Amino acid sequence: MKIAMLSWETLHSISVGGVASHVTELAAALERRGHDVHIFTRMAPGQRYHDWIDGVHYHRCPYPGHSDFVDDVNNMCRAFVERVFVIEDLFGPFDVVHAHDWLAANAMIWIKQGRGRKCVLTIHSTEYARCGNTFPGGRSVRVRDQERAGTYWADKVICVSNETKNEITWMYETPEDKTAVVYNGVSSGRFNVDLDVGSTRRGYGIGPMDPTILFCGRLEWQKGPDLMVEAIPPVLRYYSNAKFVFAGDGGMRNELERRAWQIGAGPACRFLGYRNSDEIVEIFKLSDGVCVPSRNEPFGIVILEAWSAGKPVVATDRGGPAEFVLHEFNGLRISPHPESIAWGLGTLFADFHRARWMGENGRRTVLEHFTWDVIAGQMLNAYGIVPFERVVPQAVRVPGKGEKAAA
Repeated sequence: MKIAMLSWETLHSISVGGVASHVTELAAALERRGHDVHIFTRMAPGQRYHDWIDGVHYHRCPYPGHSDFVDDVNNMCRAFVERVFVIEDLFGPFDVVHAHDWLAANAMIWIKQGRGRKCVLTIHSTEYARCGNTFPGGRSVRVRDQERAGTYWADKVICVSNETKNEITWMYETPEDKTAVVYNGVSSGRFNVDLDVGSTRRGYGIGPMDPTILFCGRLEWQKGPDLMVEAIPPVLRYYSNAKFVFAGDGGMRNELERRAWQIGAGPACRFLGYRNSDEIVEIFKLSDGVCVPSRNEPFGIVILEAWSAGKPVVATDRGGPAEFVLHEFNGLRISPHPESIAWGLGTLFADFHRARWMGENGRRTVLEHFTWDVIAGQMLNAYGIVPFERVVPQAVRVPGKGEKAAA
């Protein structure tokens, strides 16, 4: 099968968040199964137009930037479409065009309208969820409109959790039989590293016997880092040497640091900011557990990363994690409130033998259900059951710069 993937980010172009890992690893896993995979993505300074990495073709597409983010994204989509058409004209048509999130939805739509290809859209998170389960005005309206258009034009809509699927069918009235749930995967092998934990901890100002919890992710309202900060003082009353590591950056960072010192938790906190892939593995390995206190979590790749490192999770019961975190088996489920989070962290610290057992169960869960080879098989099944609706190709369907993009 010849597959075109359209994505705003990958690990080998411009990487922003979890979608980059998803697209990169899924493409490589599909290639290992014998498929011809091409990724169309953005170009970072100094990068080449084309590379062949892990058997996957990377087509990096330059385009004129725009001060308005949505208009900038639509310029990107035009560049994707033009490159897809060139590659098809040279080497033949794609069997499936697979776009990721609203960012690439218009490119998928224009390819379907122009060439009549079978099209799939993966929704990694909805604009509704990213906005804290609200429907704000302004730019968000345009994003939701493009998200809605993508779910309408796609032959199949893939969601990363049942929670995301429920949001899509509720908001956009997407038919149930047009959707499928395919979870994220993880490359657990990168966590198989030997580490002198005591020495590594000293580098972060953490004692070898200090109970240590990691928050890894964007410091944004949706992810709930403020809830974890508020949960720290009651934990410190019982575990005075506990440490709380925040790996990641975002708009809340300054306020979080200020609040931590205000409530007496400052000395116990380590705000590390952005860390590269190798450092992230190191931080997971030095921790005793990982906290995921999100107010809304479409999936939660950080949970799979924690399990890959053999660590238990204290994870929100809102969204995707509630579907695969088994309470008191591979983690603890909590509600996104400081009192509940404090209970989860304290419960983890109260019995480290049990915590390690839950981490080992998490590791087995990953190896059985969340490797990229397993996920690629599920995605191929979703491709195969696409109830393909052929669209008669039109002569010119890609809007020019002065024309209105898909709603």
